[in-house]
Amino acid sequence: MEAMHRISLNESTKKNLTIFSIFFGIIIGMTALLIIMTLLSRNSWKNGLAQEVQNVLDSYQPSTYTVAKSLQLDSTFATSSAVFSLMKKGGQKKQGHYGIIVRMPSILGPLPGVFVYDEGGSVFFAGYAVDNGKASSTVDRHVSSTIIKYWEDMIPKIIAKTRK
Repeated sequence: MEAMHRISLNESTKKNLTIFSIFFGIIIGMTALLIIMTLLSRNSWKNGLAQEVQNVLDSYQPSTYTVAKSLQLDSTFATSSAVFSLMKKGGQKKQGHYGIIVRMPSILGPLPGVFVYDEGGSVFFAGYAVDNGKASSTVDRHVSSTIIKYWEDMIPKIIAKTRK
């Protein structure tokens, strides 16, 4: 048999190949680390949002609603909103109640607004999931009722896109 042909790399090519391998190894390693950290932090993020929704509901109607579980959204709204099932004290078991936190535009930038929806079709704005401090009166005066109305009209559409 004939001897196999060997491909020989000169020193410059070996050095460049080593540098590129290290560079791409670092890029792949950092990407994998970011993906793992994102996947591990999902529950913490959802628990924090649930707690904020509960705080707003407690300030709006104390001891009326309890946040139960997070519902998965199958729409583009998943990037700017979260939906939670609610248990209403003294409410009918057959009727579903939902708490929705959405990113609403305001004079101060986007603010997290909390809405409550029941399957009877009623939607109401419960408040903001952030303490605006000295700017509270400004936010309350300048958030247009049309923005709140827009989101009240969108909430049933968002709820329709949840996986229950």
